[in-house]
This record gives sequence, structure tokens and C-alpha cells, in this order.
Amino acid sequence: MPDFPYVNARVRAMRARLLDSGRLEELLAAPTFDAFLQALANTPYGADLQEALTRHRGLAAVDEALARNFHATTQRILGFADGRPRTLIEAFLRRWDLANVRAVLRGKHTGRSPEEIAASLWPAGTLGEVALRELARQPDIPAVVGSLEALGHPFAIPLAEGLGAYAEMRDLLALELRLDRFYAGHVLQLARGGGHNETVLRELVQAEIDALNVKTALKLARLAPDAPAEPRAPGREAERLRFFIPGGALTTEELFLLLSHPATLEQGWRALRVRGFPVAHPPEDLTAFEKTLDQLLARGAARLYLGDPLGLDVVVGYLALKYNEVVNLRLIARSKALGLPRELVRREMVLV
Repeated sequence: MPDFPYVNARVRAMRARLLDSGRLEELLAAPTFDAFLQALANTPYGADLQEALTRHRGLAAVDEALARNFHATTQRILGFADGRPRTLIEAFLRRWDLANVRAVLRGKHTGRSPEEIAASLWPAGTLGEVALRELARQPDIPAVVGSLEALGHPFAIPLAEGLGAYAEMRDLLALELRLDRFYAGHVLQLARGGGHNETVLRELVQAEIDALNVKTALKLARLAPDAPAEPRAPGREAERLRFFIPGGALTTEELFLLLSHPATLEQGWRALRVRGFPVAHPPEDLTAFEKTLDQLLARGAARLYLGDPLGLDVVVGYLALKYNEVVNLRLIARSKALGLPRELVRREMVLV
């Protein structure tokens, strides 16, 4: 049964195919979109790009090439593993299942076409390209949930439980919150135990939950600048707590309530800092703050590549590096298609 020393040895060999900073600069310096395509064709993404160009043109071809390459990477790593290592790797990959299922739900809720929905999906987790396209082809959200049930995917459980309320109220947010809570609990359940690998996975998910709760709480506080000075007004706590995701290492219901009300935001932030949150002051610019949090999470995950050479660390770190590379390449591709200045694009890139 392959264990992490075997898996990590194979992953380290794959690490050599990531693009170095010089190659990224070369792609960023391409004067036109066509020049960018030529440069990308001379990278490990070249074969996927050539195949994608037989079906698509322009950005659609780049997006498909990058998505296929990333999916092949995740499946290759899963192919190295078995038993408990595979279970933990699959649990880490659930984050992409979550993003894809959420994208399908939103697409169906807003009436987007199957082609539009499929173009926004990134097969990387346990839901592959065929399964995701099948979900995108479903006529409505109940049919999407039925397809997930047929696939035996655990996300069908919370969605099926919320279908009645969705049919009555058309409240997509409530359905998404059910999904988010289930994802957090599901992965944390898989990460139970005191072993090193379980701790790595658990801390990653808890950091994601804490970041999401802080972002949400700040948005709620901004949406209610003229809220009553008494944040404990009857009914208001319950309304805010419907947005809270349990399971974080730092954020509790009490802290969420403090952060989500203008009158207690500063008090809540002091308590958050005492618990170890890395940002010193409540932000003025929420967009910039959210980007900073996302960068901290990405860099924290990428640093795990240099962690325990016999544990989950190497796989998580490598996949974080690979995903970051793909995101940066998509950004560069769009900048070339739109003719954006190089320095503007460089500022938007996340370098881990």
C-alpha cells in the first residue's frame, strides 16, 4: 500500500515541471496574446494547449488547457496513493468540489446556459470533467442534487435537505450556507485524530473557515452602519448567526456576533488578535483585505511543501504551488487579451 514517503517522492519529481519566476516573466512580457500563446506552448502546458486549440479559440482554449492540466495533476497524485493517504488527499481536494458545485448552483439559479456554467468549472477534486458537465446539463437545482446523489457524492446530503426550503423561498444563499457548513464538518470529520497528517488537514480547513467567518462578519457590519447601538436586540443575533460557519480555530459564535455589528467591531477585533489573527486592525478596504487573507492562506499552504517530508505536507504544498501557477497564468492570459499594462498585472498576481 503506497504511503506518503512513496507519494511524496513522486510529487517532488513533478515539482520540477512548475514554471520558475523567469518563465513567468517571459510570459508576462509577451507583447500580444498570440505571442503569449506561443510562449505557453513551449511550457509543460503545451500539449494541453494544442489539444484545446482544436476545439476553442482565444481565452477559452487557454482556460481549458490550464483546467485539464490541473485536473490531470490531481488525478496523477491520487493515482500514487491508496488507503489513508488517498483519503486525506481526497479530503483536501474537496475544496474544488465545493467551488464547482457552488458555481453550478449559482448558474442554475440565475438561468445561465450549460455551456456558460461548464466554462466556469475547474475539475480538480473527486468530480471530474464528465461529472461536472453532467451537472451543468441538468435543467434545474433539484436535478443537480439528483445527479450528485446518483454519483454518491456527499454534497448531495445537505443540498437534498435544503431543497424544500429553496423551492419555497428561492433563497440560494441558505442552500449555499448548508453546503459550506457540511463541507467544513465533513472534512474536519475526516481529519479527526492526533496524527500529524490529520493535524495538517484540520488546520488548513480551520484557517479557511476562520477567514470566511471574518470576511462575512465584516460585510455584515458594513451593511448595517446605522444598526441599533444594542447589538443584542431580539432576533438580530439569530439573523447574523445564520451566516456563521462552525469549526474554525479562532472564530466562535460570540466572536462572530461582536465582529458583525458596528458597535462591537473594535472589541471583537481585539479579541480576534489575542487569539492570533494576523491582521492588526479592521480594514478600511474590504476588497483589499479579502485579497490579503487569500494570499496569506495560499502562502501558508504553499510553505507546507517544505514541511514534513514523510507527511501530507508535500502534497498540499505542491498542489498549492500548482494552483497558484494556474491562477497567475489565467490572469496573464486575460491581460494579454485585454491589453492591460504589465505592472498592473504583476500587482494582481500572487507569488508564493
